[in-house]
Amino acid sequence: MALFTTLAVTGALSAGAALAAGLATYGTAASISASNRAARASRAAAQTQVRMQQQQATRQRRQAIRANIIRRSQARASAQAAGVETSSGFAGAMGSLSSQLGTNLGFGSMMSGLGQQFTDLTGQANFQASQASMFGSIAGLGMQGFQYFGGQSVPRPSTPPSTPRRIGGGGR
Repeated sequence: MALFTTLAVTGALSAGAALAAGLATYGTAASISASNRAARASRAAAQTQVRMQQQQATRQRRQAIRANIIRRSQARASAQAAGVETSSGFAGAMGSLSSQLGTNLGFGSMMSGLGQQFTDLTGQANFQASQASMFGSIAGLGMQGFQYFGGQSVPRPSTPPSTPRRIGGGGR
């Protein structure tokens, strides 16, 4: 009779252990799958944001060129009306407008590049965070299994008792 009771209890514990292990495995697998989907979505979002920044930079370059063309045309019309179109002052003004355009385009390109770099780095950070979460879930499952199947929890290192030191210099 005791044998049957022992077998029934052991069987129930084994079934419970199997159920717990199955649930833990399912939970970990679902966590891994979700982490991978989150990482893919994060990468896609980062790529989309980079394309948006590129389009915005292109638009700003076009606006700067358009504005420069308008300013040059207005300056030329004013110079023609005043009869100074061939003067050195007019040539200097045209050179200044070209220089301003170059500066504006260079700054816009630099900012666009920095924005893309920031977006890329943010995407990488999000991917690494999802990887860390996934591997943390795997490690947690392993530790639970280890402890359930008879493993001891990892002991903390004990600090050795402090021994008094002699003060002074002589002898033993």
